[in-house]
Amino acid sequence: MSPAIPRSTRNAVGFFAILAAVGLVLPDYRLLVVNQYLFLAINVLALNFCLGLGGQISLAQGGMAGIGAYASVLAHSHFPHASVLLVPAVILGAFAFAAAISRPMERLGEGFLAMATLGVSLIFTNVVLTMGDVTGGSAGMMVDCRLYVPGLGPLSGDRTFFFLFLAVMACGCWIFAALKDSRPGRALLACKDDPLAASSCGIDRAALRSLSFGLGGAVSAMAGVLHAHYGGFINPEQYSLELSLKALLFLVIGGPGNLLRPLLAVLILEALMSGMQFLGDARTLAHGLLLTVALLAGYWRGVGRKPAAGRP
Repeated sequence: MSPAIPRSTRNAVGFFAILAAVGLVLPDYRLLVVNQYLFLAINVLALNFCLGLGGQISLAQGGMAGIGAYASVLAHSHFPHASVLLVPAVILGAFAFAAAISRPMERLGEGFLAMATLGVSLIFTNVVLTMGDVTGGSAGMMVDCRLYVPGLGPLSGDRTFFFLFLAVMACGCWIFAALKDSRPGRALLACKDDPLAASSCGIDRAALRSLSFGLGGAVSAMAGVLHAHYGGFINPEQYSLELSLKALLFLVIGGPGNLLRPLLAVLILEALMSGMQFLGDARTLAHGLLLTVALLAGYWRGVGRKPAAGRP
């Protein structure tokens, strides 16, 4: 008799099957909005590598997405038909950069780690503004080059990029689940739960957390690549600290370490907030109340799952 399919696998397959069906039936003007949700969801998934597995509170996701976006656009301006080489190079470069900056940050206390990652986003913005002749500065720059696939030609269209975003998110989820169930993943969780006990067992905490931080940076950079070539225009505000804070908010709502709940939180809550346009100036208050309720629900869900005192 064949082994039963794990419930988490069935949930993931159902989740992506529903999203794929939505992408097939929604009109293009609706997909334009949904693609922005998927871009944010991928950054939430990227942060889950850092916080959910490695226990690193990161505010660098906006900066890493911006690095991927600008690096890809500038590289494609010189080699417009080399996407199959340039995109992997950008992703690997983002992984190496994120992993490299993670090592020295391990010497900081946990309270300072978030401030250090905040510096990554701020430095990215300042570099873009300073190099205005190349990046367009605060005015931004038009993206004339498309992602090019041999045999298919340049990629364009809302539906095409919907499935590209969906494929990146599915691939990221598979990597997350595979890593979490692997030996390095269990070591990462041990470092997160009890660093001293993990170190006493011979686990190299700095090396493992640089792996999770590097993967988070690479996933955000990939989201930035797709976002830049999809929108046709980029500026630093699209990859500002606000993106990092929103990713952290939705991950906290869904629960760090959980695979699907943070992604569902993005899609559902962003859709609800977009539907509040009729409230006018009261929309901001409604958004805050909605997010507060979601945060409290996530908190009490977590409290409810903790064992009672005196119970295993």
